[in-house]
Amino acid sequence: MKKAIYIATAALMTLASCSSDEDFFYRDEARIRLVGPEIWTAGSDSLTFSFVTTAAGTTEMAMDVEAQIMGSAADHDRTANIAVVSDKTTATADLYLLPTAVTIPAGQAKATFQVILKRADVLATKSVRLRIAVEPSADFQKGVNEEDHLTFIWNDQISKPKNWAQLEEFFGEYSDTKYRFMLENAGGLTEFDTDALTWAQLQSYKIMFQNALNDYNAAHPGNPLTDENGNLVSFS
Repeated sequence: MKKAIYIATAALMTLASCSSDEDFFYRDEARIRLVGPEIWTAGSDSLTFSFVTTAAGTTEMAMDVEAQIMGSAADHDRTANIAVVSDKTTATADLYLLPTAVTIPAGQAKATFQVILKRADVLATKSVRLRIAVEPSADFQKGVNEEDHLTFIWNDQISKPKNWAQLEEFFGEYSDTKYRFMLENAGGLTEFDTDALTWAQLQSYKIMFQNALNDYNAAHPGNPLTDENGNLVSFS
């Protein structure tokens, strides 16, 4: 009986030893995962962004991405490689900028780098996609499959708000040109929520937009703002 207990105990110790060795090997192999900005990705592996929500004149948007170590910090600088996944990317190279390598400083568990998304006329009619991924380097391997990449989807497309029936009292008949003009001159407001904005606030926006339109038309004599249907834009 004692001999049987000894053999069973020895077997369990051997299994535990193998498991421990395997766990140590995984932990000992430095890996990198990518984490996108929380406001856009909300913990997922992709983000969607529209330049429609930005101020007039905005030509690019910088997205902060963290390269995080899956393991311990080191006493020396290390490099993580970043690559574009071409078969998952529809954006042309002139529509984005990103580094091909990121340095994780000594003693640090992560480093932040930027992916620059650019604005272009083509985005007014379609969305484009960029996927980036960790590529093995001398210092790091890829992290877990779900977090070894990030996908960026962006456009500059406008669409009619679902509550325009309530907004029409203040801003008149809808057009894409008018709504884009409103967003560009709304001081950072990205939607006109009739449940959150009072009648007085919406009326103030109407006056603001009419004044902005007057300024635009004065700066473009003989070429007032016209919408996609050939009609003059008006808030009166």
